[in-house]
Amino acid sequence: MVAIIPLTVLLGTWLTEALSDQTENLTQLALEAIWASKFDFSTPVPWLGGSLLVSLAGRVEGFINRYWRGQLAEARSKLTQKDSEHRQEAQEHAETKSSYFDTLGNALKFLLTSAGTGFNHECRITTYRKQQDDDERYLKQIFRHSPTMVYERNGRFRIPADQGVVGAAWRNHGVKEVKCDMDPTSPDFVAAMNACLEKEGCLHPDGALSMPSRHYYARAFSDNESGQRIGIVVYESTEVSVLNVAGIDHVLDGQMLDVTRLIRHRGILDQEFNPDPVED
Repeated sequence: MVAIIPLTVLLGTWLTEALSDQTENLTQLALEAIWASKFDFSTPVPWLGGSLLVSLAGRVEGFINRYWRGQLAEARSKLTQKDSEHRQEAQEHAETKSSYFDTLGNALKFLLTSAGTGFNHECRITTYRKQQDDDERYLKQIFRHSPTMVYERNGRFRIPADQGVVGAAWRNHGVKEVKCDMDPTSPDFVAAMNACLEKEGCLHPDGALSMPSRHYYARAFSDNESGQRIGIVVYESTEVSVLNVAGIDHVLDGQMLDVTRLIRHRGILDQEFNPDPVED
């Protein structure tokens, strides 16, 4: 753009000199002189024309660049908006799943501790699922409830599938009850439990347990469609005379379909919220 100004001055000077002896039709003569010298690089005509073309090309390029910058900015704005909407939708979906997960737990609590089971503050219920479709070694805790807070909060989040009353029920007929009215911290208690569980191919867990239970009742559940065993519920009590096993069976038999669905759905969500650890 700067080069056009001196070239214009030069063109005016050149035309003045070229038409110095003319007095009429100066405009027409000037145009004819410019046209005749369009390729004569000894005159300023082609240089000015080239500068005008370069300037025009620069303006066109600038217009195109501004257009595409605007398009890019618009695309980025739309992408940012879509990303924000996706995150919001994902958050709302996660919150919905979390609420459903809690609802399933409340429903299990209502069904499994209903009247007739004998469940009270000396008791605890825990529900486990199979850890992975191709891994039978562990069972994963998906629900636990006890009116006594210390019993509800403590305990292992997964257990070997070949230990304890839960393992005996899981590995065999799906049902196992054990009563042992001794001090749960004594060697005699451990020996009595092992004697009861060895026939099922299991042993009492090593180490201190989170609840000094003397009465255990475990019952497994299978999927209604595939028939595959999907979970197990274990009742525990610190006293041997509290739980009513006949009443528990009556409740579970009457609510079998609902309990199975609750365990299956909560297990699916638990696997999403708390992925199973990868085993060697």
